[in-house]
Amino acid sequence: MSPDAPHTRAALSDLPPRQPRKGEAYAIERNDIRSEIILDAPGRFIVELAPTDRRMPFLRVNVRVRRRPEKVFYVPVTQRTSYVLESSEEGLVLQFDSRDIVASSIRPLKISDLVAVLRHRRRQKRFELPLGPGVVLRPLLYIGGPEERELATALGSLAGWGFGVASDNLQKTLSRHFDGRPAQASERRPTAEPKIAVVVHLHYIDLWPEFEALLEAIDRPFHLILTLTQPDKAFAERVRARSKDAEIIVYDNRGRDIGPFMQLLREGRLDPFDLICKLHGKKSGLSGPRMILGDIWRQACAFDLIGSRDVVDRIIAKFGRSPDTLMVGSSRFRLPNAWKDDEAAWGENKAMILNLLEAMGLASGSPPNFFAGTMFWVRRGALEPLKQLDLPLTSFPNEAGQQDGTLQHALERVLGMICGNISGVAWDEVEPDAREADPIE
Repeated sequence: MSPDAPHTRAALSDLPPRQPRKGEAYAIERNDIRSEIILDAPGRFIVELAPTDRRMPFLRVNVRVRRRPEKVFYVPVTQRTSYVLESSEEGLVLQFDSRDIVASSIRPLKISDLVAVLRHRRRQKRFELPLGPGVVLRPLLYIGGPEERELATALGSLAGWGFGVASDNLQKTLSRHFDGRPAQASERRPTAEPKIAVVVHLHYIDLWPEFEALLEAIDRPFHLILTLTQPDKAFAERVRARSKDAEIIVYDNRGRDIGPFMQLLREGRLDPFDLICKLHGKKSGLSGPRMILGDIWRQACAFDLIGSRDVVDRIIAKFGRSPDTLMVGSSRFRLPNAWKDDEAAWGENKAMILNLLEAMGLASGSPPNFFAGTMFWVRRGALEPLKQLDLPLTSFPNEAGQQDGTLQHALERVLGMICGNISGVAWDEVEPDAREADPIE
């Protein structure tokens, strides 16, 4: 932690379990099951948390205030992170699973802290979490060391996609990551079974367990196609042990997930199916801020598209109710939106997009309307104009970490544009009429 931090990390103490004594404002209580920070009076405090090792830099906290229902929040955390806790409430308890916490401490905010805290107040404020009426927790990331400042950069990137620290987008995605899928619907709405292919591109096969767990919960027939960039016999055996009819195809590492998808289309492998669910093991970096963005992006899209049997049933029913709907994707990543404007939707791809549309005999003066990240459900017939382009895998550039302006980035946008009528969904949305939806004819 930098010299101007409110206190040094070496000061983190493992206080013995106890309740606040008479006249005290706070205490820490621990046992084998839970670790609690207890506030018996209003005030402003410095809290420090040291979690166990974790890939996702967030920590679950249960918040209890007298006479109010318990709420769950996910707070940003590094190896050790300091926070300002402001509370106008009595009887506030912050509860953690003891397996998630190595140590924790709390003390009153001192005058000597104010210079460091106020110096970055405006920048820190965007990370604050309202834990309830009169209770705010603010992580002090900018006054920490490199790890904290790196996390601040990652949180800024997430906020640019509508995943601010306190947003439903981020909090609900993290709830799915930490707590698993919600209970299935008690009754299953009857539908006819369209022929479904699920296409998953995995450059990073270590991400397969995420998809494997979600796909097992779909509980309806589908054909699995996995595209890889390297042969892996052990991995193929593992997949076929669960899904003996799965196709596992190795392509050159060109065009990210879109190049292999276009090759499948070109080779006619997608022709037998009515609906195709396209997913991929998105990573935006192997470490640092872009890694966090990629992990949240991938998981949010996967939850929205195959998050449970009910999620998939609702998407299939949506196609059935609306023959004009050609593509369904995560509403969180539909562009343009409140966080990404028309200019961001075009990116550096406008000329290439217009050339591709012209080659297909289509025209559009409107900004792209698409699902960023190219994860979606789509009718196979909607892809026919792209198949007619006959783009071989060699049309795509060699992989060099490009972030925009390539054929794959242009096609990412064109995929939505050729479908015209696209629809956004989210796993946590409520559809009152979902059970009365008409079956697919």
